[in-house]
Amino acid sequence: MTKVSTQESTTQADYLLIQPGDILYQHASGRQSLDTNEPLHPNSTIALASAGKFITHIGALQLVQRGVIGLDEPVYQHLPELESVPLLKSGDEAFTVCSPTRQITLRHLLMYTSGLSDHEVPLVRKYFDSDCEKLKCEEDAHFIVKEFSIPLIFEPGEGFAYGYSIHWTQMIITRLTGNFLEHIQKHIFDPLGMVSSTYRPQESPEIWDRRLRMVEREGDKLVPADDFSRGLMCSMSDIAKILSDLISPSPTLLEQEYIDLLFNGQLEGAALEDLRGNHDNYSFCAGMPGSTGPPALNWSAGGLVAEEELPVSRMPKGTLTWEGMPHVLWAMNREKRLATVFATQLIPIGDKSANELATTFMRDAWNKFG
Repeated sequence: MTKVSTQESTTQADYLLIQPGDILYQHASGRQSLDTNEPLHPNSTIALASAGKFITHIGALQLVQRGVIGLDEPVYQHLPELESVPLLKSGDEAFTVCSPTRQITLRHLLMYTSGLSDHEVPLVRKYFDSDCEKLKCEEDAHFIVKEFSIPLIFEPGEGFAYGYSIHWTQMIITRLTGNFLEHIQKHIFDPLGMVSSTYRPQESPEIWDRRLRMVEREGDKLVPADDFSRGLMCSMSDIAKILSDLISPSPTLLEQEYIDLLFNGQLEGAALEDLRGNHDNYSFCAGMPGSTGPPALNWSAGGLVAEEELPVSRMPKGTLTWEGMPHVLWAMNREKRLATVFATQLIPIGDKSANELATTFMRDAWNKFG
């Protein structure tokens, strides 16, 4: 199923599909951009932002599947820069800097349990604002090393923090294959026939010219925000191809052992508490916590996993879901052989109207077809 609808000049796209890719519903409405009356095409291309991170994870799991790297072996052979990253421990009034006692593995990176967070976390900000000796990078270091080298905020495996782990996963793929983009193209896009997907959209006119234009709110108006149309961009039909492969009984990209890592919740203990304790981790996908607390959610190598039916979106138990900044939301369930996609190109995340439309679509789709 694909649905795309609009409010004012905001456009969103929703897909519902069933293995092996049969479209149950498809709809497109609105305009391609604010400065044209050209109607939105059902197969427009969109920037996925964080909604595309699972593709990087699939690329990494393919290397595990081929025996190139172990899921639970330390990553320092491939990411030596992380071996010197310190651990921050928060005190009553200050923090201490020490060495972690546990090693980071690829599993930790895929599950966001590595201890890496981001620069906006208060403890990390406090570290960089202090006069303590900071991490140093070589002048010719890779940009990922320069931009995303930060201290850990917990021992690897002992917490959950949605942050820079994804960038280091990309770095592993780069160092093991020689070229991240070529690996994804050869082992994901090409096998599935994803001909309208690229990480460099501005260099691909046939993809860039079909994009749904990015917009943002400025008071009560919408204004262009093309600067945010970057990173992974896919056509709606390409998104359908990869989701339908993952819910297929005979997937192309990964063997079932690794598909299980995508669909089964992996967190427990403090890591699970961290995930459920911060509603920013799940509010767009699952709704705000109710009177009984957060919904029964977990995290996998693919995203957020519903361990019971979600009360707001009605995604059933076993559904894997995640979202991206321009209000892109996908969900898929292996048992139901069903996947859905809702997409706008409206920033920033948290827009009330877009959230309500996404929730309504998901609830109605899963009620009718799930």
